[in-house]
Amino acid sequence: MDVEEDDDPVVAEYDVYITPEAEAQQLYVLQYLNRPPDQPFTKATESQPTALRIKKDSGFVEVDVPIDIHNNYNRPAGVRWGESMRKTKGFGQRAFGIASGFERTMPRNTNRPGAGEGAPTAPTAVEDDDNFEEYVTNFEDASEKGHVLNVQTFGGQILKDDGKGPSYMLGTFRDEQLHLTRLNGLVQLRTQFHHIDAAAQLEAVNRRREKESQEGAKPAEPKAFLPTVKKTGGDTAAELTQAFMKSANQETWQKLDYFDEDSTEAYTSYGERLFLPDVADAPKLHSHLNNDQFLDAISAPSSGKGGKKKLTKRTAEELIEISDSDEEEEDEPTVS
Repeated sequence: MDVEEDDDPVVAEYDVYITPEAEAQQLYVLQYLNRPPDQPFTKATESQPTALRIKKDSGFVEVDVPIDIHNNYNRPAGVRWGESMRKTKGFGQRAFGIASGFERTMPRNTNRPGAGEGAPTAPTAVEDDDNFEEYVTNFEDASEKGHVLNVQTFGGQILKDDGKGPSYMLGTFRDEQLHLTRLNGLVQLRTQFHHIDAAAQLEAVNRRREKESQEGAKPAEPKAFLPTVKKTGGDTAAELTQAFMKSANQETWQKLDYFDEDSTEAYTSYGERLFLPDVADAPKLHSHLNNDQFLDAISAPSSGKGGKKKLTKRTAEELIEISDSDEEEEDEPTVS
């Protein structure tokens, strides 16, 4: 008797477990869209990130990755961009781009009458700095002291689970077990060009400084103002965007510790957070759908003749009826 071979045989079976959610645990997946998958940012590839920071409320994340400044690197440009970053941060620029709400922090000119004592003076252009050539000549020392752009910044915003889209889970295997942990969000990281923003900002500062040196600084004069009552709680798209940008600019970065994937801390966290510790007493989930109902639920509805039947209200509700009770249906087959 001939036995027909299955075109899609079962090659492995796993017991699936869902880890409990913890409020103190935030699990995100960082996706580097411009990085080949065979070149991860790890210590083994000499590209372990040096800094990780997050704005939790607005959801912005940035990661600094070291740059190989010894091969195929433009040293004068590296000094120019590194000094631009250092000087703009020196007079209070805490973030760049959308993470700063596209706001620029400008230094106060101490030559202006009425300027407060101790206010940072407007920096000179990088090329006009007397130390520029010295930094290029003593490049290694300048890099160690923060005068060279020696990191590449990747940034993005957290795509949180809002309940409307798909809910992503992270799966980890152990023997014949699959443990699923719910993700709090995804972050798609792209290359950020903060050094170019810093150079443009520094040029704007120098243009203002040159204009004031030629025309003279205008003295601070009292200005009349008319108090107005401003409506709060604007709900238009422009008002909501403006409020978000303002809050993003005011929010400070929270610095996090970054551990390499082969570090002891990473393995410890992996074992503690991504596995259900007690699988013996784990409650079992039972479906309230039989096989026919399950197939109807996952089939695309169609109103045309000859198409699949539309889901009834009852079937749609049964789709989310999952119980962890130990009582099983005796007569009704369940989906395994």
